[in-house]
Amino acid sequence: MKKKLIYMSIATFAIAQSSIAQNLDLQTPANNLKQQISSIFPIVACILFVVVALVNLGHFTKEGGDWKKGVFNIVLYCVIVGVIVSLYQYVGSTSL
Repeated sequence: MKKKLIYMSIATFAIAQSSIAQNLDLQTPANNLKQQISSIFPIVACILFVVVALVNLGHFTKEGGDWKKGVFNIVLYCVIVGVIVSLYQYVGSTSL
């Protein structure tokens, strides 16, 4: 009898949670967040690119500088930004 009562309470809780989640209207706030991120991301990416380039400038200009390391770091940054943009576009293309 106790097991049946526990299972019924779990089932009732699960049904109540799913019906509450349907009434939250999460699509509008998610779309607002998506618009804000897509408007600010290019600015942040450009600022970070300038910072990465300035940090790696030492690899290029110092005596006996390591060109390979500087170019590798900048290319690595570009690859990471490309992956982030690709994931963002994939997630943005899926419907909520």
